[in-house]
Amino acid sequence: MKGNLVKKMNSSTLPPPSGKGWGGALGSGWSSMYFKTLWRYLIKNKTTSIINILGLSLGIVFCLIIYLVVQHELGYDTFHPDKERIYRVYADREFLGNKDKLAGIPNPLASALHDEISGVESVVGFYNYYAKVKIPAQLSHSNGPSEGNGKVFESPTPGTETSDVIVTGPRYFDIFQYKWLAGNAASFNAPNVTVLAASKAHKYFGRIPFDEMLGKEVVYNDGLHTVVGGIVGDWTQKSDFIFTDFISEASIPGSILANSIDLGSWGMWSHTTQAFVKLAPAADLSMVESQLAEWGNKHLNRDPESEVKMTLRLQPLSDLHFNNLLKDAYSRKAHLPTLRGLVAIAVFILLIAAFNFINLSTAQSIQRSREVGVRKVMGANRMNLITQFIGETFLVTFLATVLAVAIIPFLLSTFRSFLPPGISLDFQQVSLWLFLLGMVVCTTLIAGFYPAKVLSARHASSCIKGATPGRIGSKGYLRQTLTVFQFTISLVLIVCTLIVSSQIKHLLNMDMGFDKDEIVCIKLEGHNHQVLAEKIKQYPYVKALSIHLETPASERHAGTFISCLHEGQEKKTLASLELCDENYIPLYGLKIIAGRNLYPSNYMKEAVINETCARALGFDNPADAVGQMMNNGIWDGLPEEVTIPEGQVRQLKIVGVVSDFHLKPLYEAITPMFISATSQITDKMSVKLSTTGKKHDDVKRMLGDFESTWKEINPDERFALSFFDEKIASFYKNEQRTAQIFSLAMGIAIFISCMGLFGLAVFITRQRIKEIGIRKVLGASIFNILSMISGDFLKLVLIAAIIASPIAWYAMYHWLEGFASRVPIHWWTFVLAGVFAVVVALITVCMQSFKAATANPVKSLKTE
Repeated sequence: MKGNLVKKMNSSTLPPPSGKGWGGALGSGWSSMYFKTLWRYLIKNKTTSIINILGLSLGIVFCLIIYLVVQHELGYDTFHPDKERIYRVYADREFLGNKDKLAGIPNPLASALHDEISGVESVVGFYNYYAKVKIPAQLSHSNGPSEGNGKVFESPTPGTETSDVIVTGPRYFDIFQYKWLAGNAASFNAPNVTVLAASKAHKYFGRIPFDEMLGKEVVYNDGLHTVVGGIVGDWTQKSDFIFTDFISEASIPGSILANSIDLGSWGMWSHTTQAFVKLAPAADLSMVESQLAEWGNKHLNRDPESEVKMTLRLQPLSDLHFNNLLKDAYSRKAHLPTLRGLVAIAVFILLIAAFNFINLSTAQSIQRSREVGVRKVMGANRMNLITQFIGETFLVTFLATVLAVAIIPFLLSTFRSFLPPGISLDFQQVSLWLFLLGMVVCTTLIAGFYPAKVLSARHASSCIKGATPGRIGSKGYLRQTLTVFQFTISLVLIVCTLIVSSQIKHLLNMDMGFDKDEIVCIKLEGHNHQVLAEKIKQYPYVKALSIHLETPASERHAGTFISCLHEGQEKKTLASLELCDENYIPLYGLKIIAGRNLYPSNYMKEAVINETCARALGFDNPADAVGQMMNNGIWDGLPEEVTIPEGQVRQLKIVGVVSDFHLKPLYEAITPMFISATSQITDKMSVKLSTTGKKHDDVKRMLGDFESTWKEINPDERFALSFFDEKIASFYKNEQRTAQIFSLAMGIAIFISCMGLFGLAVFITRQRIKEIGIRKVLGASIFNILSMISGDFLKLVLIAAIIASPIAWYAMYHWLEGFASRVPIHWWTFVLAGVFAVVVALITVCMQSFKAATANPVKSLKTE
């Protein structure tokens, strides 16, 4: 028997004699014969090899995808010289116990700040500018859209919310470094000067030399005529500062810019106005912030009776990409806790795959222990054997990594929709190779060291007798522990996926207090809005039309302080506002619970408030608020015949109260708000369609009619249309991306865990083949045998479910806290996840167990 065993192992796994013994063969290094030996072992154990390679490959694929996502997000704005000295100025605002943060600042703040704070090397402000850009025909060599006698370009680009045009001063180029390809920063001191990035210069003027572009004219919004004073190179690294048109700050006085950038107004805080500082090399940050807070208190909190307090602070440049509390008009935010969570999930999935390897390696301990005994008899020492087993693991991991790298481009293309834009697999990056090498080494050590250490520890004689290494244990406690760990992670991912998907479904389908279906929104440009509205109303499929400032559930609702005298006391609150016409409330289906709708008006004189606003003003019964006068700080212009005595504030009459609706996305709770009718401030047109019984082509024809009407009235303006319900869905694209990644991670984790279960079932049924045969001879049914083999595995899955439930509950409880409206965490979610895992595990084990249970017992008992 033993002679046959040695002969069999010599023919299948051992290299031919080399004259040096086995130890000499190993001592000769990583020879081709050593690789052949490893390869033969993989071929001989096909099932185990496939499970290990495929499992590790999936784990490495997910780790690699997460690495690319994290590296991409962490790489924003890391290339700036002296980046650790660059900060954004923001304000902590406190009012009536409510606190928030404002990244926008008053327009004159940056200029006033420059010479008054020590420790600051440079300060600059910039203003996002949304503009139509026109290049006179005789100057343009590009293929842009024509308009009259020139080429026209839009900022923002249609379909985007950010503008790449800013108005700023020459110190901008001191803080943020660019390579000057033509001209220089000195020209930027003059008014009516534009500096262009190279990509935008080519877009405007074609591929002519940069020097020939200097002095050419660029016209913004038909009224601001500028000349090109310089061309700078585009940044090739990732940055949130996407700006390509820089208009000199000296252009503001006396130009159309003064209409939107009031350099004398300290009371207007806008997210489109930003200030950045660069500290001196030896400056103390805490001292600078202390001076800044004191300076802000002197300039921004002049009224001691004011209940609003502003405190200026500094935000590091490294925090700009990740801080969602500080909103602006240009940066693309990433959620740092989500990135950390993805890294943790990737590590756990790779551990699941590595534990599969450990499980299967230790499960084969009896077979491998005989092999170890023979190798020791032939001269191998313990280090030789550890090297061999680690080498086998390395080869499996290497093959898995090659497979993972081969399929990554396909996966990146397939899952592009939920990956951040700009992610790619660049093999020219040294960091990518270092990551792959580190992952191969770490995985090899995690998966291979323990089996190698344990399998090589036994004495040769006990190994040849077939004794299982004592540390592994006859009951397989290690294997059971690792299986529980695998299914614990899988169950956590299942529960998280169910809850995240349920929350997103809740966000997209809940009643937000207004109608959102069959409504299209048109961005208004130019003039003749009323003429356009009258023509669109004539189409028979138009049910309602409203001209207004913002839609419900918008992220950009303006706000102001309001107050009302109630029972002899003045009640104050901070309120969001909506300016619109009288059709806004009925079009969006807002429910009036007291009073009436707004009457048509050219200027603000009436207000409809929501229930929350009524309570904030002291009216527990909404009907009591109707007829009261409300002070507010918003001005939209007044006709000449209407005057307000000097020293008095603007007052609006409350004429109605509407039920609460979600004015902002569902991250935020419902806040006080009011709606007022005016024709002075408008930005959008909403049109409610009648699409009942209409087909897709009919709807396309309707939208084509709107565009034709637009071009007839505003031929020189851009037509931009969007569906309101799609806009709401876009608010939660990050959550949808998170749900997709959780689903992918869950699928991979379950698949790897089940492959491990399948491998263990294959091995255990082979080990117990004679036992199964004897039981069948003694009368055991197929069900008895299936229960015997599957029972042990199902116990482990149930233990995993008990461990996973509190972990998943804790993670999801804190994730849901980020939403003002959220789904409850139901007990049956955990039961459903557990049942799913049990069913999947049962199917996996029974696939192999059934084959053993139905085999001919005579053949099983004859098999040696």
